[in-house]
Amino acid sequence: PDLRSRLWTNVGEIPGNGIDDDGNGFVDDVHGYDFVSLDGDPQDQDGHGTHCAGTIAAVAGDVGDVRIMPVRFVTGTGGYTSDAILSLNYAIAMGAEFSSNSWTGTHRSAA
Repeated sequence: PDLRSRLWTNVGEIPGNGIDDDGNGFVDDVHGYDFVSLDGDPQDQDGHGTHCAGTIAAVAGDVGDVRIMPVRFVTGTGGYTSDAILSLNYAIAMGAEFSSNSWTGTHRSAA
């Protein structure tokens, strides 16, 4: 319940119509974006992001109007630094002021 009530919404998008209504280059990004599947459904695949976001949302109830913007670029087997950069750029462009990230990996990138 804490997380659902704190979910960020892109009011410039109409859900499920297959159109980039707000012209930001991302179709149907109503509640964030998935840079792995390249769609507007950034569902957490392993629960870690949801757990972290739920903790933030629960604490946020005491501090004000905080919204959670789901943005996914990593899977259980890893991700790309370039997609991390795209994800952060997306969040900034959509108005995010803070970012909570917990990434890990064993490979280095030149990015």
